[in-house]
Amino acid sequence: MRNLAANTPGLFIDRLEATRDRMNAVLPEAVVADYHSLIHRLTLPDPDDRHVLAAAISAKASVIVTWNLKDFPARDLLAHCVTSKSPDDFLTDLHAAFPEALISSVRSARHNLRKTIPSVEAFVDALHQGGLKKFSEVLRRNITGLK
Repeated sequence: MRNLAANTPGLFIDRLEATRDRMNAVLPEAVVADYHSLIHRLTLPDPDDRHVLAAAISAKASVIVTWNLKDFPARDLLAHCVTSKSPDDFLTDLHAAFPEALISSVRSARHNLRKTIPSVEAFVDALHQGGLKKFSEVLRRNITGLK
């Protein structure tokens, strides 16, 4: 959260902490806590990312979703039965597996924005500009389901 706030102008740590707290209240079983003992045994190109892999292993996650794919190479993840995917690929694959549920979730996300509810087109454009190029094209093909 600290890095996200530092790298995103206008996004403050207190807002991220409040979001985290709401998520933890709704889904407390998703909190991963017992992973610290694994960190020192792991190898990744950037040692500062080992905590992410340790948390994935502890949580029995099969995928790490990150824009930072170069620091999570398959050769380092394979032994732990973990892969890495970009958010764009993850969401596109999720749509392929659960199309109706994902479109419904995206529709809800657009409607749950606090300040304004952008048009469907503006919302999809923002996702595209944020790097979700393939996923935004999937959404454009399902535009009526997003209204």
